[in-house]
Amino acid sequence: MRTTFLLIAIILLTGCTNKFEDDPALGGWRLAEVLNDPGDGNATYVEATSEKTLLFTAYGTVISNQSVCIGNNHSDKTVAEWQPELNRIVEGECYGVYEIDENADVLTVTYNCMESCAERYTRGG
Repeated sequence: MRTTFLLIAIILLTGCTNKFEDDPALGGWRLAEVLNDPGDGNATYVEATSEKTLLFTAYGTVISNQSVCIGNNHSDKTVAEWQPELNRIVEGECYGVYEIDENADVLTVTYNCMESCAERYTRGG
C-alpha cells in the first residue's frame, strides 16, 4: 500500500507539466510601435512614446505597467488572463489576440477596435 502511494505520488509530481513553460510568449516585452488608424483606413505603425511593458508569466497571467488591454472595451486593469492555446490575453470584456515572429523576437497584439489598432513589442520588458 505504501509503495503504491509513493509510486502514484512520483508519477503525479513528475508527470505534470506547466503548459506555459515552453510558450514563446513567456517573459518580458517592451512596447516598440503602435498602430493607429486616423479613420481613413490608412493605419500605420509609429514609434511608441510609452514605456509600456508586458510580462507573460508561467502562472497564466499577463502583467503590465499600464493598462493591459486597449480598444473598444478598454480596461484600466494591469493584469489579464493569458490564454496561450488561443494566443489571447483577456481582461473582462477586453481582449487582444497576439502573434509572435520568433525570428525577429517581435510580439504583435491586435485589439478589438472600431478602427485598426495594435501594439508591437520587442523582447526584454
